Amino acid sequence: MISIPYFRQVVKSNVKFLGAFTLVLCIFLIVMTNVFTPEAVSDLQTATQGTVASHILTGNGTLISFMSNSFYALMAIVFPMVYSIMVGNRMIAEKIDKGNMAGFLSTPVARLQITGSSAIYFILSLAVMWGISSIAGILAADAFQPDALDIDTFLMLNLGAFLYHLAISSVCFCASCIFNTSKNSLAFGAGIPLLFFVVSLFIKLSDSLDFLKYFTLNTLYDTQKIVEGSGYEDGFIAMLVIAVCLYVTGIVWFGKKDLPL
Repeated sequence: MISIPYFRQVVKSNVKFLGAFTLVLCIFLIVMTNVFTPEAVSDLQTATQGTVASHILTGNGTLISFMSNSFYALMAIVFPMVYSIMVGNRMIAEKIDKGNMAGFLSTPVARLQITGSSAIYFILSLAVMWGISSIAGILAADAFQPDALDIDTFLMLNLGAFLYHLAISSVCFCASCIFNTSKNSLAFGAGIPLLFFVVSLFIKLSDSLDFLKYFTLNTLYDTQKIVEGSGYEDGFIAMLVIAVCLYVTGIVWFGKKDLPL
């Protein structure tokens, strides 16, 4: 299922991306925690009242509500998504496209070990990303906003973000396993997650577009329900099931398909 030498190679070639995107998430969390005040949020809500932005800038004036409607609605979605798109394509499709896969398969490393090692790295890297971000957010809140952060809800938001990006990464990984060129891999591996994100933005802008929630994975990551403390469990389970199914599909597909070696 896994080749330690190949796993090390995957880590070495992708760890810089992981470090960069994790750092960006941590910086955003620290900055947003530092600038938060209930008065500032109230002023923003008043200033945007009656505009499309009022559908986004909602909340009860608490730090966790502010974060759920800002950081977790945009930065926590976009930046890890870009990471998954880039790394997902690099895992399999880019290696086939550049001819590197032939070299790996000429060694004792089997196809299952290649995909298994790649999938395990992908999953662990996302866990590391959100683990470090969680620690950074808690430390920042303790330094800048003592006792203002609901840590349990904050950790649940991060768990939901991890599961969401686990599902997104599975889309990217599956596309990378199915297609032999980066062009086609990115068309689906990047196109589908970006479509989900754009649709989720339309939903936030108008209540009349609520029916679009059935066409985006983002609906399963409902930050409002997480802040309220109930009703989000089914979404978490669904994202986990989607991720498992697509990772397994990608591994099985790559193991059986013909390669242009």
